[in-house]
Amino acid sequence: MEHSITERLAESDYVGFWKRVLISILDFLILALPIYFINGLAVSAAVQYQSGIPLWIEWLLISLFHIVLVAKYGGTPGRLIMRTRVVNEQGGRPSLKQAVIRYSFLLVNTLLAVIVTAGDGTLSKLPEAYANWAPLASDLTGFLALIIIIDCLFIVFSMRNRALHDMMAGTYVVNQSALLDEGYGTGKEAPAARWAE
Repeated sequence: MEHSITERLAESDYVGFWKRVLISILDFLILALPIYFINGLAVSAAVQYQSGIPLWIEWLLISLFHIVLVAKYGGTPGRLIMRTRVVNEQGGRPSLKQAVIRYSFLLVNTLLAVIVTAGDGTLSKLPEAYANWAPLASDLTGFLALIIIIDCLFIVFSMRNRALHDMMAGTYVVNQSALLDEGYGTGKEAPAARWAE
């Protein structure tokens, strides 16, 4: 039976606030251009077909991108470049369920953004229902921003630098070198090999 990573890793093995900020900046720089083009295509298609479906497809693609990368590789591009990983209690990659829970704030935030974008009046040919829901979605986005700030502050003040979303999902963010040193991982292949990719 594998021991919990909390029993084996030192406090310094967990990724802190400023390194996470750098990871977020890297992710933004890497993903900004592709997302800009995907958004342009989605908005254009939404206007052309007078439907919000292209915007929902964009939301689904971006959401799946984050969730699948964390479940399959242990992180987004910025996290992989910075040689950090999101892990479960045993030190292995998070399950799909854990990845969804971990990104729940992002999922809800981007979902609200879709409603605001569809209902703000610039895409006037879309169904009126979007315009009716846009003010509420905008207000909820402001409330969610406060929750996201609190979520980030958890990293500074919690043991093992866990954000609120990490606690909800049962995940940790650790330096890859600590995983390799401890030989963590799950599955049939050698534990360290799972994180050497």
